[in-house]
Amino acid sequence: MRIAQLSAYQVRVPLRRKITHASFSRSESQSIVVRCQLTNGTVGWGESVPREYVTGETVDSVFSQYENTNFQSMLGDNWDSFDGLISLSQQINLPKLTDSSDEYLQRGCFGNAARCALEISLFDAGTRAEETSFSTIFQHLKPYQKLVKPQQIVRYSGVLTSMKPVKQYMLALAYRLTGFQHCKVKVGLPQINDRRLLQKLRRLTGSNMSLRVDANEAWTREILEEKDREFSPFKISSIEQPVSHNDIASLRDVKKLIETPVMLDESLCCQQDAEQAIAEGYCDYFNLRISKLGGIISALQLAHQAHQAGLQYQLGCQVGETGILSAAGRHFASSVKDIAFLEGSFDRFLLVQNLINEEISFGWGGSATALKGPGLGITVNEQRLKQFTQREQHWKLS
Repeated sequence: MRIAQLSAYQVRVPLRRKITHASFSRSESQSIVVRCQLTNGTVGWGESVPREYVTGETVDSVFSQYENTNFQSMLGDNWDSFDGLISLSQQINLPKLTDSSDEYLQRGCFGNAARCALEISLFDAGTRAEETSFSTIFQHLKPYQKLVKPQQIVRYSGVLTSMKPVKQYMLALAYRLTGFQHCKVKVGLPQINDRRLLQKLRRLTGSNMSLRVDANEAWTREILEEKDREFSPFKISSIEQPVSHNDIASLRDVKKLIETPVMLDESLCCQQDAEQAIAEGYCDYFNLRISKLGGIISALQLAHQAHQAGLQYQLGCQVGETGILSAAGRHFASSVKDIAFLEGSFDRFLLVQNLINEEISFGWGGSATALKGPGLGITVNEQRLKQFTQREQHWKLS
């Protein structure tokens, strides 16, 4: 089997409401969608959501990397097995850009979003051609088989972002009444009293729901210690990315000094970040997001590193993912065990329109079923894709 053509699309998808946190605010999402067509006519799809404040990437930088890549020499080989398909995907090595940030290049995470969309499209096409599920890929990732365990049902977490208090309180109560077990709360906004907010939300969600908070780099180490004491009565499950990545060294051995577990997100974008976090004792949890890590193989690799180090991990998502990336996340969630918290599949709750025909958003209580094949188990609406496309480019490989 072989790739015949690759196509990349810059897609702008409006959101139903503005999403605000301490690092950014957005009312639309810019995604990269990749279409991979094989010589037998099979088509696979991939997606990533570049975020400049996470991996230093933008939609422009992704297109620049693609435009400067010789896809024929990199991905032009044949494969005749899943092992061969995986081996081909590991050859994705995109050129560095001269105007890209040294910080992200040195960390080794610049280009992760560009790689992610390619990898998912390749695996989707390959598994569709074999008329099997995308999840089959996990069974062939031999170094990580201890973490691979198929599940039919997964449960997503609720999220409470910045919004009018009445709407936020109503949503918190709705999460409780519909049976959600986990909820994340965005904190660290200057106009919000975090302690009062959590006090109110804990009453509304009840004592049985797991509450965790995400500061999105808003604090310093000193503020983190203050917040840890303030939040103690509310039994917070974790504090996500409390300090900026530039201040990450301040979290050294933080596990020994505060009560609430710490989770890394913006400071966990590659293997180097993971190794440093483990060695320096920066956290208790890894937040794995497929787009920022460069695809499902890299995400599984970091889950494996966390597991070996005695840390836990959640599968997160980027705001504004369409159904393509949501589907990839679902396959990860239904194939990998010991995921502490699960985020994503907000499709119909957040997007004005989706790029896929199927409805795969989570349901009552955050519950969702494993997707059936072939491939990702979804159908991209190409007419709708064109409606939201702002730029596209095509490369013939054979």
